[in-house]
Amino acid sequence: MHREDEPEKGPKDHVSEGLKTACNVSPEKTAKLLEDLRLHQVELEMQNEELKKAQQVIEEGRQRLADLYDFAPVGYLTLNAQNVVEEANLTAATLLGTVRQVLVGASFLQYVDSHYAAEYRRHHERVVKSRAKAVCELRLRRRGGSVFWARMESVPVTPGFDDGDPVLLRTVFTDITERKEAEEALLEGEEKYRVLVESVNSIIARLDGEGRVIFLNDYGRDFFGYSEEELWGTGLVGTILPPGQYGLDAKEFLIYMADHPEDYREREIEMVRRNGEKVWVSWMVRTLYDEKGVFTGMLAVGNDVTERRRLEGEIRQAQKMEAIGTLAGGIAHDFNNILAGIIGFAEMIEEDSLPGSKDARRAQRIITAASRGADLVRQILAFSRKAEIAREPLSLSPLIGETVRFLRSSLPATIEIQLAVKASDDTVLASPSEIQQILMNLVTNASFAMMDTGGIIRAVITNVVFEPESPILDPDIEPGEYVQISVQDSGSGMSPDIMQRIFEPFFTTKGVGQGTGMGLAVVFGIVKSLHGAISVESERGIGSTFRVLLPMARAAKKDEDPEAVLPPGGTERILFVDDEELIAEWGQTALEGLGYAVTVITDSEKALVVFTLDPSNFDLVIVDQTMPKMTGFHLARRLLATRADIPIILCTGHSETVSPEYAKEAGIKEFLMKPLRKRQLAEAVRKVLDTRE
Repeated sequence: MHREDEPEKGPKDHVSEGLKTACNVSPEKTAKLLEDLRLHQVELEMQNEELKKAQQVIEEGRQRLADLYDFAPVGYLTLNAQNVVEEANLTAATLLGTVRQVLVGASFLQYVDSHYAAEYRRHHERVVKSRAKAVCELRLRRRGGSVFWARMESVPVTPGFDDGDPVLLRTVFTDITERKEAEEALLEGEEKYRVLVESVNSIIARLDGEGRVIFLNDYGRDFFGYSEEELWGTGLVGTILPPGQYGLDAKEFLIYMADHPEDYREREIEMVRRNGEKVWVSWMVRTLYDEKGVFTGMLAVGNDVTERRRLEGEIRQAQKMEAIGTLAGGIAHDFNNILAGIIGFAEMIEEDSLPGSKDARRAQRIITAASRGADLVRQILAFSRKAEIAREPLSLSPLIGETVRFLRSSLPATIEIQLAVKASDDTVLASPSEIQQILMNLVTNASFAMMDTGGIIRAVITNVVFEPESPILDPDIEPGEYVQISVQDSGSGMSPDIMQRIFEPFFTTKGVGQGTGMGLAVVFGIVKSLHGAISVESERGIGSTFRVLLPMARAAKKDEDPEAVLPPGGTERILFVDDEELIAEWGQTALEGLGYAVTVITDSEKALVVFTLDPSNFDLVIVDQTMPKMTGFHLARRLLATRADIPIILCTGHSETVSPEYAKEAGIKEFLMKPLRKRQLAEAVRKVLDTRE
């Protein structure tokens, strides 16, 4: 029967009770747990396949976004309701003949030609009041006095979440002086406008009522690769991509413009040049009528906006990758807590089992699998620049062998993968997650090339030595000893033009939904960060071979196996504070097993009260960072305010607000990342206690 004075058990309590009995489970249940963990590992690595594509973008994204904003081919402004400029890019300042420091904070009205001030005010008020996108064309005046035509497109933005909040205007403007002059010249007469239109960098076309081209300027002919005579039969319709994929049918587009001359002024359309290249063109169209009001055709002025559309797509992709990184940081703490419990209690099972027994071996497999999960979490955080990847001397053969065994189960039955180790020394300075990512991307890429035919993927590890006079594949690579990882497939191969672009971000030959073009770009980025080089050899119909060269590292010899030495213990009194009951139970059991007297509290405010009542009752405090009511960092500061000499260890699964340097500046003696191993915790405790003043 449930007592009223007892708190109702939640999911965490049931998890805790389940894990308390972990030592008593049968071998069959232990095996099932091991299998479940392996499945979780597979799921994590599958999720990692999606997240790994973010690394290149995340590493360069912030600077690229700033560059794209400042050096975009259009001016960007942010205006408040009083027409004061709050933000501006460098292009906007250049177009207005000033510098950004002067432009920001100034009234935009001073840059509007006085004859168009009223029109601009109407445009501004329309956006603010209707809170809808608006477009206008007017003349602006540069700071030096010269004027130019500009097309302004503004959208409203509310900084807060209340509809009553002030509205900001995000405004894009471009210099359309040439186009306006061309339009004016065209209206004055065909003989007069021909001289001008041939000199502007815009497509200028005159179409009859059927959409056939009766005039196309030199720029337009060069742009499309067609003469006006060739376009007479099909018109510009023949260069527009098929309907159904891109919205409005080309002929419908022409008819609509003819029937709605005032409503339909501009449209961006994806078109195709004679050489097959796809381009985006922004069209401004004016319908033409004879003296009786009969529709006779259209005058169309087009501008190539392909680069702008590409940049916008890259910005959206960068923002998506940034969001994925933020999500990764958000789940890291909770997931590391789960892994901490799994590793901690698996260590207890191993300690309670006979050395070499089935239970001991299975517990060790659990620890290995959970530790791999922790590595994946660290890798995810590294994608979002929320954690640094720790690199150390690493032997490639065991890691690559394990990765190949995993990949075999994920490849189609028609594809076989083989591994050959021919290197006498395969030690490099890297992290396991980086090496796994390199191999998994290369094997995945190879398997895609062999999807239809099947075949064999061969991975080979060899040693390569570059002398100072040796020919090298990369000018940045230094002479010396290297470990080479080659991945060879018998797939479809690549043409030379594709080989030149395969390491570019977002470049892919796969169909929509089959890849983002980031896999090989990520590999390239990792290899370069490891001071290595990557090359590819390929031939159509024969296959491809990727070669990765990584500098060889000398692993320091260890005098003794640290796992063979018992972790240090003591008899001091420790206050252990963690809101996760699973972690609290593990910490108490682990530390008491080392001889310490441990007080465990799962509420940060209660821990403060207990400590304040008798500060001298504890020799050390261990606190978790992310806790409700009060974070570990703030609890530590309150404890130090009560007793300045109390040693404190801060533990966290992930935190963006507290770094090791910041924690130590605040008086915290040690900063540990979860999941913790018992030995790691024991050594940190002993280190802090032994260095007390």
